[in-house]
Amino acid sequence: MSKILAIETSSETCSVAVKSDTEINSYHELIPQQHSSKILDILKDLMLKSCLNFKDLDVIAVGCGPGSFTGIRLACTLAQGLSFSSELPVIRVSSLEVIAEHFYKKHRANVITALVNAHMNQIYVGKFNYKHEALYSSYHEIKKIEEFKTSEFSSTTLFAGDGCNLVLDQLTALGAKFFDHHPNAIDLLSISERKLEEGLVQSPEDLLPFYVSGEEQWKKV
Repeated sequence: MSKILAIETSSETCSVAVKSDTEINSYHELIPQQHSSKILDILKDLMLKSCLNFKDLDVIAVGCGPGSFTGIRLACTLAQGLSFSSELPVIRVSSLEVIAEHFYKKHRANVITALVNAHMNQIYVGKFNYKHEALYSSYHEIKKIEEFKTSEFSSTTLFAGDGCNLVLDQLTALGAKFFDHHPNAIDLLSISERKLEEGLVQSPEDLLPFYVSGEEQWKKV
């Protein structure tokens, strides 16, 4: 059984989870602008509850955005420090994929679009397609809110993320399901377990935030 620490602080919600051989302990709370002052105590508490030392872990997984730049840098810096000191590999995951993972597990929707507030009148868009019970393809971009067009989507698309509130009228008119949601470290654990099994780990120096440009970034997985 794998032992994993998952850190996801790309939103106003601070989310951390620790998986041991027998259980999962987690913290998921909305604490705007308090992540940096509280996360070390949260980590210590979860590791203590899990009866683990950092050197007992197999990997550290991080939600690397896009999202709050400060929160993402905090998670990456913290994970890098723990990784170097305990000689652990890391797993880098898009925070938009973490959102999609939650709703794929909960609703088994095959087409999910994660929407996250990018501020400055912009929105992060992550499109995720699932096939044969696995993520088949993903697409990330950033748009101006006025450029968001529901004509790109069908009514069967499930939308999730705090960015849904920015395009509420469009989503309502489309007749699609949508949910206000922040990425959860429990879902980051699920993704990282699969990546660990496939050997998709990285060195701590490669742990960098996801930067989304206006250009298309299409990847089959």
